[in-house]
Amino acid sequence: MLRELEKFIIFAIMSRKRIFWLTAGYFLDVDLPVVPSLMSYFDIDWVILTTPGNKNDDERYVRSQTDVDFTLLSDQGRFFTPSHYRVMKSIISNPDLRDYDLYYFDISDLLFLFPLIKKYLPIEKVVIATHNVTVPKGARYAPLARRTMRYILRNFRNFQTFSINQMNALTDVQPDANVLYAPLMLKDYGGKNSAPEGASSSSSESVDSNPPAHNPSDKVKFLFFGNIVKYKRLDVLLEAVDLLWQRGVRGFKVYICGYCPDGVWNKVYSPKIKNPSLFYLDIRRIPTDKVADYFNECHYFVMPYQDIAQSGAMTVALNYDMPIIVSDLPTFHEFLTGNGDSYFFRAADPEALADAMQRAINNSAEEYAAMRQAVKNTVEAKLSKDVIIGRYKEYLENL
Repeated sequence: MLRELEKFIIFAIMSRKRIFWLTAGYFLDVDLPVVPSLMSYFDIDWVILTTPGNKNDDERYVRSQTDVDFTLLSDQGRFFTPSHYRVMKSIISNPDLRDYDLYYFDISDLLFLFPLIKKYLPIEKVVIATHNVTVPKGARYAPLARRTMRYILRNFRNFQTFSINQMNALTDVQPDANVLYAPLMLKDYGGKNSAPEGASSSSSESVDSNPPAHNPSDKVKFLFFGNIVKYKRLDVLLEAVDLLWQRGVRGFKVYICGYCPDGVWNKVYSPKIKNPSLFYLDIRRIPTDKVADYFNECHYFVMPYQDIAQSGAMTVALNYDMPIIVSDLPTFHEFLTGNGDSYFFRAADPEALADAMQRAINNSAEEYAAMRQAVKNTVEAKLSKDVIIGRYKEYLENL
């Protein structure tokens, strides 16, 4: 009997698929909750492609979350440079890459990578993570991104999408595609407080990682987080804040935390800040060890987007039990009910956003606690880790 068991174990080990998995550093928080769990079922060689400036931060982040093996590569070239091409070619044309059963790519390369994959790897074994089948209006390099997506959909067959609307958009163009739909996992940056957080009545501008409970007399804090790009419509939020001030609404503060080029910030957004005392600004790429502080400090997450395929930032907010004030877009309805976990408002409408923010400001401590509980209920119903990992496992096993 022991001999038969040994044979079974050897067969199980030998039958495990070998997967080459490439993650771009900017999608690290997408794959980090997934890849270590999948290593229980597959032999995965995980390569993370980052930049020299982000390498140390990315390595700390991964090691703070998991002890699995990974390879961290640094690419200092921008996506259109010869040095970037050489890095991509050195990875994809490596003869050792021929020995894998599957290849998974979670990277938005706009020029070189996908033609190289087509040239050097068996297409039927390649899975492409497609974050934006429909490119959001106002996205950076939008014309090039659309052209790249058309190339991907014409030349590959196996895809992952992270929202139902993007899955439908993909199959409308590629009806024969083999599509995995698995939503983004909750993104955990550690340091989650166990009780509802609130704002301190102190005048200090520093971030308090363990603030007291929400009280109506305290400042209510709203968070806008992530890269500041046109389609996220930060300008709508800034106009809404001005409207609240004109209405005589006080007792709130807006945190804006994320990267924006200096020229764009100074020209487009900074002039719209009429009352600086209402804002806390941290305009940079937020280090991973700082993210939890902001999500613990603030009460509500604000997403005034005009267009979106899916949102990683939203999954961070949900992980920290934050109610969300969000544009009324189809994608957000996939993940939020609007029944306690969020307030929907008409997209691109500062007045409607101001109304939603004023409603949040007026909430009692009990109403706020109920909203946080509603967020937890939504997560349990729609974003179960076991269900999401199960979808990955089944898809990869059947390829």
